[in-house]
Amino acid sequence: MTTEAKVGSFSLGALAVLVFIIVHLSGASWEEKGYNIEAVFAHVDGLKAGNMVRYAGVEVGKITGVEPVIDGAKAHLMINKNVKIPQGSIFVVSTDGFMGEKFISILPNSEAENFLKPNDVVEGKSQKSLDDLITRADLVMADMETLLSSLNTIFGDERVQQSFIESAINIKELTANLNKMSLVLARMAVDNEGDIRVMVNNLKLMSANMLNASARVDAMITDFDNNGQTTADLREAIANLNVTSKRVEHMAASLEGVVTDPKTAENIKVTLQNARNVSEKADKMMTRVSNIKTEFGAELLYHGGEGRYLSNADFKIFTNPNSFLLLGVSDIGEENKTNLQIGSGNDKFTGRVGLIESKAGIGIDTKLGEDVKFSVDAYDPNDFRVKLRAQYEFAPNTFLVSQTDNINKSEERETFVGLRKTF
Repeated sequence: MTTEAKVGSFSLGALAVLVFIIVHLSGASWEEKGYNIEAVFAHVDGLKAGNMVRYAGVEVGKITGVEPVIDGAKAHLMINKNVKIPQGSIFVVSTDGFMGEKFISILPNSEAENFLKPNDVVEGKSQKSLDDLITRADLVMADMETLLSSLNTIFGDERVQQSFIESAINIKELTANLNKMSLVLARMAVDNEGDIRVMVNNLKLMSANMLNASARVDAMITDFDNNGQTTADLREAIANLNVTSKRVEHMAASLEGVVTDPKTAENIKVTLQNARNVSEKADKMMTRVSNIKTEFGAELLYHGGEGRYLSNADFKIFTNPNSFLLLGVSDIGEENKTNLQIGSGNDKFTGRVGLIESKAGIGIDTKLGEDVKFSVDAYDPNDFRVKLRAQYEFAPNTFLVSQTDNINKSEERETFVGLRKTF
């Protein structure tokens, strides 16, 4: 070969090697290397052909082209043929670093059962671009300037500044006054320690008196009932009356058929009628006695202003669940005022009428829930008085009581607190 031929052959060989290297580095190929997927984004901001496609962070293809569409921009993705992308996966435009190259990141859908097929169209999600951030920053800065301007307008006013100064002074004076008040309270606690002890001792005595009153009530009930003998005797007497009246009725009925004297026959008929009446009344009395229920209550109240105690007792007789007779005495040992009332109602509301503290009057009781009861008594038509009362059941059959007498007369008004026990 001539020298020219050798040089030409070498040049052609070098050119072929250079073309191969360029084709290999560019990724170009004459054979199909994957399948196409089209992703539509609202905006892509710098995404171009040749950028990578990553699936779960692993490079799985290239972007072969980007074109505008009505909805935004469409990117053509060439996915490697051995990669399967689950349906429902998320396509996002991402960036390597703050100023790095754009690429499309695919976040897999682990719950999908099928995979994307060649030429499928998916909807991508665009991240916020730098332009969006700058625009939002401009809006935030504008809002900040407006806010600062408003604050300057407010705090720049001399009246507002003066008000802040006065508020600071007032707070300082307030804290000083609070310190003085705490010192005064501490001195009061020391100076009145004896009074506090006396009050605690009075409460102790009141509770002891309440226990003594309860013991006396138990004894009185025991004596009256005679261990149930009184009630048993009453029932037995009514039963005997019933039996006797029935026997008289049977005897009169036996004689009725054999007596021929008209007057005697008439007397027998009258006897029969009277016996029937007595029997019916005995039956009614027996029924009423069987339904009778009783409730005894005693209470001890204390008036702190005058250091005065007030003891009361009452006895309720229920002829049926909704009707009762109340017998009682208020201010035992002092004025001994009589309470004699009849009442009717239900668990929530009850009305009473009769003698209230030895004067004619009416009363109303109402319950709030299961534990709280309020009562209002209006009595004494010649010198009208109103009494308000509240009681709270804090233990079975044991109540905390608050009572205000003569609530309509400021000069005679008295408030008592104490305990009540029912049996």
